[in-house]
Amino acid sequence: MARNSRRTVKAMLESKPVRFGIVGCGSASIPVCEAIMASPLTDLTAVYDVNEDLANDISQRFHVQKMGTVNELLTDQLVDAVYIAVPHYLLAPLTQQALEAGKHSLTEKPLAISLEEVDQLIKLAIKQQLALGVFYEMRYAPAHASARELIQAGAIGNIIGVQIQTLIDKPLSYWQAGYTGRSRNPWRGIKAQAGGGVVLMNTSHLLDALAYVTGLMVTSVSAEIGTLVSSVEVEDTATATLRFNNGAIGSLIAGAHINGAHQEEYFNLYGTEGQLRLPDPYGSDPLRIYLRRAWGDFPAEQWHSIPTESVSVYQRAIEDFVQAVQSKGCVPIDAKAARQVLAVVLGIYQSAAEKRTISIS
Repeated sequence: MARNSRRTVKAMLESKPVRFGIVGCGSASIPVCEAIMASPLTDLTAVYDVNEDLANDISQRFHVQKMGTVNELLTDQLVDAVYIAVPHYLLAPLTQQALEAGKHSLTEKPLAISLEEVDQLIKLAIKQQLALGVFYEMRYAPAHASARELIQAGAIGNIIGVQIQTLIDKPLSYWQAGYTGRSRNPWRGIKAQAGGGVVLMNTSHLLDALAYVTGLMVTSVSAEIGTLVSSVEVEDTATATLRFNNGAIGSLIAGAHINGAHQEEYFNLYGTEGQLRLPDPYGSDPLRIYLRRAWGDFPAEQWHSIPTESVSVYQRAIEDFVQAVQSKGCVPIDAKAARQVLAVVLGIYQSAAEKRTISIS
């Protein structure tokens, strides 16, 4: 569990478990349902999907009730909170519906495909006095927590450069049926329904984790995007130059169909006193640090590996959200964090379309 920002396990266990309903039973919901079932802080109460085969599968797999309509789930008194995992264009409307029904909402990224939708949801959650979280689970990777502590302590000095890389070798069938082929639906390749391609679907995770680790905000972007391999409406390749609020400069490269790549999703941080190389969050490589000057037990002028423990990022994300629900406190990954990421992604798209540098407010 995350340190310092969380209540003790004893205090959380003494609270009533938060009962979850699932809206959207595609592949994304499976590890989340597993995390809910594994946690002593949560119960899985009900599931719903417009695709009855998917809903039946999750219902039977986790021995939980299947609801006939989304309204039936959202009005069920045995549901305290909902996890929403549906095509991007449906995330904001269903989150609004959940909040209006009095349910806390933990919504899949990117929460919405426009900033206006995010702003409306923020206002609604405040009005309803409900927790609104966004499922950017990648920030919970243990290497990210360690890197955050090192940066806050000043180990690598001031950050002057950032390198973000998202290289994936997706099958072309991904755009029609996702990674697993569990459900055929072409929404991922339709601009109006997905909002974007590899940058929004994948690199957005790294942008959120980067903000968490460094505290930096992107202030401007200059980008190029293209659909160079697939035959869809969204980008499968992108590159961008980023400027951050402390003056640092960053580069971003993303590709959905890079031959030989295997989920190479990470970022490197370059500082005035050293650098950090963060591993793929879902891999087993250690965090690596190079120091210009000695730091603690680390001698200067050489590379050091910092091992990371194996953790369930999904369970951490669920339990941190539950803490906010139970304590009526701040949600760790809230709609404002999601808005910050979405603003950068939309800025990349706008820059590529207009062939100019875009300021991010």
